[in-house]
Amino acid sequence: MFQELKNKFMQAAFLTSVWILGLLTIFFGNMIVDLNLFWRILGISSLFAVTFGMIYPYVWNYGTWTAPINIVITTGVNILSGFGAIYLLSKVMFNFIMSYWWEIILLDLILHILMFYFYRKYENKQLVKKLNELKR
Repeated sequence: MFQELKNKFMQAAFLTSVWILGLLTIFFGNMIVDLNLFWRILGISSLFAVTFGMIYPYVWNYGTWTAPINIVITTGVNILSGFGAIYLLSKVMFNFIMSYWWEIILLDLILHILMFYFYRKYENKQLVKKLNELKR
């Protein structure tokens, strides 16, 4: 389990940093890059790696909590890492979206509930297929 979570952390960190560099290149073109921007990109990548490379896989694959607790934990972590990433990227953008914090949290919670429903439905179908194969 720890080796898998470590691998997922590294993959998420690398892919997030490449993704952010690509978006910054598309939107800002040839801008001068200082070391502060580099460290902020590493910080954003680390936030996303912890969230999507460690916490999400642990909660959904290894955690034994009930569905509402899983949804609340992942929603909270997602909100904190999202706001943290936006703050690291641009304080102006962070101040702009903070006036909509309640709507963002509500939308995030609704989407987590819907995705949990579809994920469990998909997972149950896969388990039914495996059980039917074992029965033969």
